[in-house]
Amino acid sequence: MNKVKWFIPFVAMAAILIMFSCGDDENPAGTGDDPTASTLSATSGTTNTVFASWTTCPDNDFSEYNLYRSTSSGISANPPSSPVRTTSSVSDTTFSDPGLDWGQTYYYALQTKNTGSNTAWSNEVQVVIADSGSSSGYLTCYEIQGQQASSPYLDQEVSVTGIVTTGGDELYGGYAVMCDAGGGSWSGLILYGDSTAALARGDSITISGTVDEYYGLTELKDFSDVQVISTGHTLPGAIELTTAQVCEEQYESVFVSVTDAIVLVENEFSYEINDGSGSCHMGNRGDFTEPNVGDTVDVQGPLFYGEDEWRIQARDNNDITIHGGGVYTCYEIQGQQPDSPYDGQTVSVTGIVVVGGGEYYSSSSAYAVIMDAGGGSWGGLTLYGTDVASLQRGDSVTVTGTIDEYDYFGAWVDTFTELVYPSAVVVHSTGHTLPTPEPLDTGDVGQEQWESVLVSVTDVTVTEDDLGYGEWAVSDSSGDIRIDDLGDDITYSPSIGDTFSEIIGVCWYSFDNFKIEPRDDNDLIN
Repeated sequence: MNKVKWFIPFVAMAAILIMFSCGDDENPAGTGDDPTASTLSATSGTTNTVFASWTTCPDNDFSEYNLYRSTSSGISANPPSSPVRTTSSVSDTTFSDPGLDWGQTYYYALQTKNTGSNTAWSNEVQVVIADSGSSSGYLTCYEIQGQQASSPYLDQEVSVTGIVTTGGDELYGGYAVMCDAGGGSWSGLILYGDSTAALARGDSITISGTVDEYYGLTELKDFSDVQVISTGHTLPGAIELTTAQVCEEQYESVFVSVTDAIVLVENEFSYEINDGSGSCHMGNRGDFTEPNVGDTVDVQGPLFYGEDEWRIQARDNNDITIHGGGVYTCYEIQGQQPDSPYDGQTVSVTGIVVVGGGEYYSSSSAYAVIMDAGGGSWGGLTLYGTDVASLQRGDSVTVTGTIDEYDYFGAWVDTFTELVYPSAVVVHSTGHTLPTPEPLDTGDVGQEQWESVLVSVTDVTVTEDDLGYGEWAVSDSSGDIRIDDLGDDITYSPSIGDTFSEIIGVCWYSFDNFKIEPRDDNDLIN
């Protein structure tokens, strides 16, 4: 049958996959690894309460956090007799320490412990409590955020003090961003309005306005007073996160960064990016060189929320580094020609799975098909190898393997571009909307540009019911196109004269013929 790969070259492959999880010592060689140290932030604003927060420990063998406070520095070398906070919940990463002495300087450090009783210390943070006589009634960003999705000050007029991290002329749309000087989770606040235009990075400000929740984004707007107290302050460093960690409420409006994230999809207002941990988005309100799908980026900026997306908003080119050429699109691999310009090369390709690894029959391995999210001509690529067997429709993936122009016996006119025997398959996220099938006349399906692309033909009639090897043909009066039976779940038996309102499938090429490969009976629509 034509759906059997008649010739499978013998390949001797050895692969060693070493997965590093810092601090994960399920089978330690000795005493085990130390846990991953958290990054600690703490601030008090004008109150005598210290608000502390820290980054989540990613290790599988996490045991507990211990937060220590002292009036002397050097906590890790000489910790106090007991912590002010102990928690065994890995996601419990905030603590309020009230009732402290006015005018006093305190030091904080966080100890992380794992199940092997190994420990690691965070950075040490100094917090100066204001003199009680200087309290002016200004709130911190941390207090406005309230450590919850919706601010406890919603619809109230408040006064806030902090440092500007994003100037009023840096992002399209009249936005600026401020933060508490100590940084950390829950420490940022979006400012919206024309009065932000003159604000610049590093300004220490007091600002009065109304707290609003704009489609889930906590903002301060309708300003009644904006005062620049001083300028040129050093900004808190970006909190280093994975793309999955970015999608957490505690980092809203906070300055964050991610590295080695692949650009998966370009949308109207954002880019979907993923470092392998799960997707977030990168906004396009700033003035920077925009990346292409397939590029790998390092990006930092304040975190916005809109259109159900968490978006890191780079301000300018200093906030983004684009590593082009590392990951390709299907369009680039196809090269707009019969034979791929990458034939014989090992490459990494990103795309959305339109045919899962178990949907097309193969006698010896597995097929899957990916497409660029935007679809279109030259936008598909077939994958072949055991490692793609578990892929599902809607998976966003990056696959590394060798590009091969497969020559089915008899395919003297053309070959079929495939990525074969992947050495790495990374599923970034699942459940994505598939590219819309390309609507074609039956007489136009048989063109190289549609190879491995999801296509559809409409208002067709069965003109041949047995062309051999499970193939049959339909036409919309523009010419016949073959329909094949690679789909494992197809039960339809063709009869001449049967009609379909639509047939969907991937454009395939084998044995000198282009054909459509439906995935299952749902692709044969009466």
